[in-house]
Amino acid sequence: MMPPQVRAAPSGLSERQLVVLLAATQLLAFSDRFLITLVAQPLKTDLALSDAQLGVLQGSAFALLNAAGMPWAGGIADAGRRRILLMASVLLWSAATLVCGLATSFAILLMARACLGLGQAAVAPAALSLMAHRLPRRRLGRAVSLLTAGASLGRSLALLAGGAALAWLTAARDLTLPGYGPLHPWQALFLLACLPNVALLLGLRRIVEPPAAPRRDGRPALAWILRHRAAYGPHFGAAAAAVLIGQTLTAWAPTFYVRVHGLTPAEAGLRLGLVVLVAAPIGHFAGGRWLDRARTFAPRRAASHGLALGLAAAPACTAAMVLAGDHALSLAAFAGLVAVLGFTSPPALAGLQLLTPRALRGRVSAAFVAGVTLVAFGAGPALVGLINDRVVGPAQVGTAMLAVFAAAASVGIILALATRPLRGHRRAARRTGRG
Repeated sequence: MMPPQVRAAPSGLSERQLVVLLAATQLLAFSDRFLITLVAQPLKTDLALSDAQLGVLQGSAFALLNAAGMPWAGGIADAGRRRILLMASVLLWSAATLVCGLATSFAILLMARACLGLGQAAVAPAALSLMAHRLPRRRLGRAVSLLTAGASLGRSLALLAGGAALAWLTAARDLTLPGYGPLHPWQALFLLACLPNVALLLGLRRIVEPPAAPRRDGRPALAWILRHRAAYGPHFGAAAAAVLIGQTLTAWAPTFYVRVHGLTPAEAGLRLGLVVLVAAPIGHFAGGRWLDRARTFAPRRAASHGLALGLAAAPACTAAMVLAGDHALSLAAFAGLVAVLGFTSPPALAGLQLLTPRALRGRVSAAFVAGVTLVAFGAGPALVGLINDRVVGPAQVGTAMLAVFAAAASVGIILALATRPLRGHRRAARRTGRG
């Protein structure tokens, strides 16, 4: 008999292969999502954008349709169409990335970012649903930590590989797309980013669906959440606070180092990408391992305690990053911030799976991630841009980040510690169809 970690799964892949493929999907999705942060300063110059418009493009424009599409995608995932859903997602977000590269105005970028958000709405609910169906509970925390690490590595890929490609494209001259005309380096970068998605589509074709969940409408999922709102509400708020800090950091950190420390966009991308490449996986894997161990002695509060721990460390790391006059010290603090935010991701997502019956995980995960995305991704980057324009000035972007992060962390810690354990969970789960 084959050991469980290499056992052939109903998906047509081993458990390990499936998790790696889903993590790769998350990686490329986040890379394409955050590529715009690397080229924010050239975009601002070439298209005459304000910081508020940059914040909208990086956050709200993506988040609105992304959040709206997730509950719909979660229902499709629970109905057993995860492979088609993931492949359609890759196709749509690749087309949107291509349009970003051909954009000549704020309006076109706004439309493309909205379509990118809609295209990526299916990734989290489909991936989490597949993992929850395939993996035993004792390994779920570590598997989800690999998925969340894929998200952080995607941000690193956008910065690191994107920075290297942007430096090469900037050094090249007379960039031209046949049938379109001359290209700015940032436009060519978006076009190149579409190429890895072709290989991803070939990998996703290998997935064969596990059995569909028996319930096909959204009412049981909504009823379950409302019945246990004392557990879901604070968990949602604490997770939203952590995600808001992480997404806003990714959106504005390259611009911070360009404006405050005098780096070029390519230099900022390369240096920040290297830091994220090392620090983010450390945080994610530490968070997943801590969660799996903490559940042995505090099964009902492990996830909320993990969120509170990470959020408690975030303001100090942010203050050190934005106040350090030395470039190396600032990057070291940035690394610490990336690590502690990565630590919060497995408790946020795996904790949700542990609260939710198996038959409802796709829809509940979709509703949860949609709400978190709408609050955190929609509000955070735009709020920093607005503070830059109206209060502190563009050169003080670090001050704006510190103010937003400290407020979000404080609220998140209070909510995490206020989370009530889910009582009668096992009996209710069996009635709702949990495996």
